[in-house]
Amino acid sequence: MRLLLLAVPLSLSLLSYAADAALGALSATLKLTLKSRDGTAVYAEATGNKNGPHVIFAHGLACTNAAFDPLFNDAKLTSSLYMVRYDTRGHGLSGKPLTSDFYTTDRYADDLKAVIAAFRLNKPFFVGWSLAGAISADIASNFPQPLPFSGLVYMASLPYIGDILPKVATAKVLSFLPGLQATDDATLSLKTRIDFVETLSAQTATVPYATKLAWVGSAVYLPPTVANLALSRTQDPKALLAAGAAGWPLLILHGTADLQINGTAVIANMKPAFKNVETHLLQGAGHIPFYDAESNVATLLLAWITRISTTKPY
Repeated sequence: MRLLLLAVPLSLSLLSYAADAALGALSATLKLTLKSRDGTAVYAEATGNKNGPHVIFAHGLACTNAAFDPLFNDAKLTSSLYMVRYDTRGHGLSGKPLTSDFYTTDRYADDLKAVIAAFRLNKPFFVGWSLAGAISADIASNFPQPLPFSGLVYMASLPYIGDILPKVATAKVLSFLPGLQATDDATLSLKTRIDFVETLSAQTATVPYATKLAWVGSAVYLPPTVANLALSRTQDPKALLAAGAAGWPLLILHGTADLQINGTAVIANMKPAFKNVETHLLQGAGHIPFYDAESNVATLLLAWITRISTTKPY
């Protein structure tokens, strides 16, 4: 009996230690302004469970890392994943160089290298939303093979910049491009940013005014010259397609009500090129599926990352 009584406090102590260890792995938000190899500032922040899989999130054109707030405020994700988000060059709090030599494929890869080093990430997953999906081609072309990334997620994404754009982009989003890039018409530039924001959510009429103001504010952070440079840069998708054929895992999440990118077309063009691919069309979700269908996106994302993390690397 005495041995049993002695064992109870010991068991409680072990449970307490395990709980403390788990809590210790949970990180308060860390915010850093880094320097990329060419000196461009890269703003990034991280939160979540350092012992879980590492995941990098990159936002789309005329947006910022703040768009990912719904996912970064989801306890089931932050308790399981170490989540990093950053402002891509030309956006938000990151640097905004105004010449084309700063928007080459290697520069985008260098930004990621700076983020990985600063946060000490190990084989992170990369989640590219909208235009940031194209950063997958920068990764494939500028990192050693096999890629030091556990997997790739296209979230309402343009897979790369090039011949695929007219195949997957809607007429609506293409109509925004002149206004987003206009340098001689302030009225058109601002109106286009507001119209652009109105096409993010499929439930735009119910999006709170304060949220729309935040999204418009993010779009205003994008200089028109940078919009042109980000959209006109060249990429070669060969390395990306080769990585897919070699088994680089891909998850495609896309809303059926996306007014900017056709998810069915993205799947039709990219699924045949990837040996290990999972796809989901989210009913009723728009171009910002992690806002329109956050719980569904979080569940699918976590399940896929967990599955890929427990299988043999490609």
